[in-house]
Amino acid sequence: MKPLKPACLLAFALVLLPLAPVSVQALPSDREQPIHIQSDTAERDEKQGITTYRGDVQMDQGTLRIKADKVVIHSVDNQVSIIVATGKPARYKQIPEPNKPEVKASGNTIEYLVSEEKLHLIKNASLVQNDGTTMTGERINYDMKDAVVKAAGQTSSTRPKRIHMVIPPKSERQKANGE
Repeated sequence: MKPLKPACLLAFALVLLPLAPVSVQALPSDREQPIHIQSDTAERDEKQGITTYRGDVQMDQGTLRIKADKVVIHSVDNQVSIIVATGKPARYKQIPEPNKPEVKASGNTIEYLVSEEKLHLIKNASLVQNDGTTMTGERINYDMKDAVVKAAGQTSSTRPKRIHMVIPPKSERQKANGE
């Protein structure tokens, strides 16, 4: 299938609107918002249920924003199941609760497993939680439903890269959370 021209992008946006919302651990109102996607090109494979967006891609739904060079959306029975964003880096941000700061994440690859409510940040991964805690590593797995974060460094080289975590002082975390 040939890449689509910008005029065809509206048609793809309309196809995606009825799909399952992509927000999980987020403001309840995010799930009720339409999905907006901007890109240079789009290609839809109906048989495979895969839509690929390329070129300065920005995907928004309520407070959720994904920015990447390429975003691939996998759907099953018109339900979004997986979103894979790639870039140098790809970026994700979302407000998890009212009156709280954004959660920000980045990595060369971001895999968002929608139904499992999991975010995988792969290669040059970074996660900044809403209390100001920052974690970097080669891979970060964020289980949004159970609020569990696991990180790993790169151990396969002669100079291993370890994870790095910064926990701000209690006063800074309280400020970040509006307390």
